[in-house]
Amino acid sequence: MNSNGDPETIEEELELIAEAMRLGIDPFPPRPERKQSMRSALGWFMIIIMVSWVSQFLFRAV
Repeated sequence: MNSNGDPETIEEELELIAEAMRLGIDPFPPRPERKQSMRSALGWFMIIIMVSWVSQFLFRAV
């Protein structure tokens, strides 16, 4: 291993993964589920901002 602790070879990396599994650590935890509510809120926020910009543009153009 080099000075910052990263494995230099595949064998070293496999050794680290095996050690983690022996200690009961899951080296590949499942991804957390994305919340649909946050995605919807961001989408609606973007729609409101775009409508606001278009209305300001049309107000100034008239």
